Amino acid sequence: MKRELDWLRNVDDWMISKKRYYGLALPIYKCECGHFDVMGSEDELKERAIEGWDNFDGNSPHRPWIDSVKISCGSCGSKVDRIMDVGNPWLDAGIVSFSTLQYRHDKDYWKKWFPADWISESFPGQYRNWFYSLLVMSTVLADSEPCENIFSYALMRDENGEDMHKSKGNAIWFEDAAEKMGVDAMRWQFARQNPASNLNFGFGTSNEIRRQFLIPLWNVYSFFTTYANIDEFDPSTEFPEVEKRTELDRWILSEINSLVATVTRGLESFEPERVTREVELFSEYLSNWYVRRSRRRFWKEGLLSEDSAGNSDQDKLSAYATLYEVLLTLTKLLAPVMPFVTESIYQNLTSRQNWSKESVHLEDYPISDEALVDSDLSDRTRLAMRLSSMGRSARSKAGIKVRQPLESLFVHTRTPSESQMLTMIEDQILDELNVKKIVPVADASDIVSFRIQPNLPVLGPKYGRKIGEIRRLLEASDPDVIRKSVESGAHVQIGEFSLEPSDILITATELDGVSSSTDGGYAVGISSEVSEELEKEGIAREFVHRVQNMRKSAGFEISDRILLCVRDSSQIVSVLGEYSEYVAQEILADSLNQDLTGAESFTEDHDINGEHMTISIKKI
Repeated sequence: MKRELDWLRNVDDWMISKKRYYGLALPIYKCECGHFDVMGSEDELKERAIEGWDNFDGNSPHRPWIDSVKISCGSCGSKVDRIMDVGNPWLDAGIVSFSTLQYRHDKDYWKKWFPADWISESFPGQYRNWFYSLLVMSTVLADSEPCENIFSYALMRDENGEDMHKSKGNAIWFEDAAEKMGVDAMRWQFARQNPASNLNFGFGTSNEIRRQFLIPLWNVYSFFTTYANIDEFDPSTEFPEVEKRTELDRWILSEINSLVATVTRGLESFEPERVTREVELFSEYLSNWYVRRSRRRFWKEGLLSEDSAGNSDQDKLSAYATLYEVLLTLTKLLAPVMPFVTESIYQNLTSRQNWSKESVHLEDYPISDEALVDSDLSDRTRLAMRLSSMGRSARSKAGIKVRQPLESLFVHTRTPSESQMLTMIEDQILDELNVKKIVPVADASDIVSFRIQPNLPVLGPKYGRKIGEIRRLLEASDPDVIRKSVESGAHVQIGEFSLEPSDILITATELDGVSSSTDGGYAVGISSEVSEELEKEGIAREFVHRVQNMRKSAGFEISDRILLCVRDSSQIVSVLGEYSEYVAQEILADSLNQDLTGAESFTEDHDINGEHMTISIKKI
């Protein structure tokens, strides 16, 4: 807006003529006597015409038809031709609201469509070309704005931010991009870009979109269809009521309905980058939390097709029903941006249903069901995800795999209300991080040691030589008091200085025997000590992981049951004996100690915690 107003305030004369062939004909007739006439309308031109009107009548005011018309000079009466110049293209573009909407012939029709709801063009240059010409013409002819909304955007460059040119070899043709990137990936890349910034477009950026968003979303869909076919899921089955489903189901239904509201607001306010940002976040929730934490429900034995008594596993059916509803809603929600992927998913999800439409693009757009939105449930589940992510980071720093159980997780939350949530999300965190208990701590300094330092790049320009005094005051201050003020976003008063949170750097140093992670006022820590019993349980979990990979390598189907044989390690055999029920259930084994000598089995050698063994599996 500022640039447009600056242009209007400082606008100079506009050279509206061009010496070209095609363009809006300038209705100026100049005689050799020096007199010139300007035709004010088609009716005036017809009235003044003395030659060529029949050739022009019924055609648009462009060459060659307009050149046929001659008039008599208003001064000397000589036959006069129109000047050969045509109008600047933006002169023509500026009257599009009138020339294409029957302005001269059907005012009621024109009023129905004017002003336009929305127009779009690249901003650099257009604020002084099309946007300007539209504004001028509509002001002069209708005393009105030409449109209600303008969506403008910056320029498209190559991946390195340079102009694309055929001569430079960095231009990307649409056909090549569509073939190699996929048009939906291209569309998503355009939609997610902040329109005020240049788009660095290329195959690398589109690959990132596929890797981080499209492929994980497709994998969720593929996961659903794979197990839905195995378990004979029928979308026409009566689904369990939402209130009778698990908290995990109710949470993802709350999130999808919140997303529908957010996406709708984003589209209606012409903020596609906000839409894509929220959708990508939801996709992360769906893939890395809901589906991952629901897998065992899908893996339960037994088909979903009801027997004569109408019996089926209601928890398993709830998982299928919830994921089906979410995928169907998400498909409709994303259809305007990704028309091809969503169409493919929609057809597969609905093709056998009587209620389905011919295309996802003929469906009604989703409307948020506010009754299913539970903000408290969303808040505590997001807290569980955050703490779990930090816990995994702490494990990674200590070099301890998640498959190795640990005794305790120490947790410090940012607010007392979040501390109260811990009991409600404890089971999720314990399962996610494979720990036995959560220990809340009142102060993050019980988990990590903090060091307070001045942020010199920020403070230097502000205080110059006084930096030394600020450093001494910080070193003399209580670091816990400083840290808590910074974490709460409050100013820090030391001596005569009032420092903003960004003026201070807080670095965390781990305590002995504790691996920790801190983030925005949150802190989690794990003890790196592992008892003998926990080590055995970790071996059992690692063994399951190895066998699952062997099943994939052997080409077994997901539902295939197996026989197992372990040789050359009495310790591993002993651990499997202690955890036989867990191991057999996870790897779908009918026997953990089957003699497969001479049998046609799949065999690999493995080392777990320094123990070498030979593992053989055979499909039953």
